[in-house]
Amino acid sequence: MEFKLINPQSENGFIQAIEFNFDELKTELIERLEKYQNLTFTEETVKEAKDTRAGLNKFKEAIETRRKEIKNLCMKPYNDFEVRIKELTGLIDQPIKAIDTQLQTFEDNRITAKRVDIEDFYNSAIGNLKEILPLEKIFNQKWLNSTYKMTNITKEITETIGKVNGDLNVITDLKLDPDMELQVKDKYLQTLDFSLAMAEKTRLENLKKAIKERETIQEVQIDQEEQKPVINDEETAHNFDNVSPIIEKIYYKEFWVRGTERQLRALGAYLKENNIEYGGIEQCQSQIA
Repeated sequence: MEFKLINPQSENGFIQAIEFNFDELKTELIERLEKYQNLTFTEETVKEAKDTRAGLNKFKEAIETRRKEIKNLCMKPYNDFEVRIKELTGLIDQPIKAIDTQLQTFEDNRITAKRVDIEDFYNSAIGNLKEILPLEKIFNQKWLNSTYKMTNITKEITETIGKVNGDLNVITDLKLDPDMELQVKDKYLQTLDFSLAMAEKTRLENLKKAIKERETIQEVQIDQEEQKPVINDEETAHNFDNVSPIIEKIYYKEFWVRGTERQLRALGAYLKENNIEYGGIEQCQSQIA
């Protein structure tokens, strides 16, 4: 099929210019209108000015009317041409849309089939990690591209499963207490980043150490309370003036705590009940200085 221009026989056959007495009109208008530049009207010449303006507007309207007529004459063959061209392109669009629909259906079916193949291999290779390492966790959308070979996909899945198994075994070999091991493994499975799991291990160990130090301080405080001498109330009443207050040495201990809102409220209540002053680490250092 070939598009052939019949009339005019070539593009050079189209109207190249629309000729009219442009130069003649332009020269005459410049000469006749020059006198109206910077012209001041008086009461005697107002009527003449209005008549002149009306005449100029009438001439302008006549020119504009001819312009529109010529435009319509030029556009008529093009408008007819455009209608027929759009009819042809509309006919062409119909099979294009049908082909696009079939191609999209084919692509959707290909993707569905490939995803099934990926899921089948994952299920055969995942072993005891299935509950903690779902396919969506390691799925790469690029696997669904037609250029991404299934052999490369199975290799990547196998390597990922092997790495996860290995990293989890390393965490198990650290011999952490059960709760800490569970939290470290959970961090690893969330990120699949062994370094982040080890950072979580360090954080939990520091927290455990801080809690232990807090418990030690509480135990010392309880021992001190228990070791205070018991004074008879009546004897105290009679000899109050002769009794010197027990002065204990004040210690500062820096530590940080981590817990739920309920736990932290309970700790704060305990400190207040026992008249233990507390504050931020910077405040404590300032008091020591």
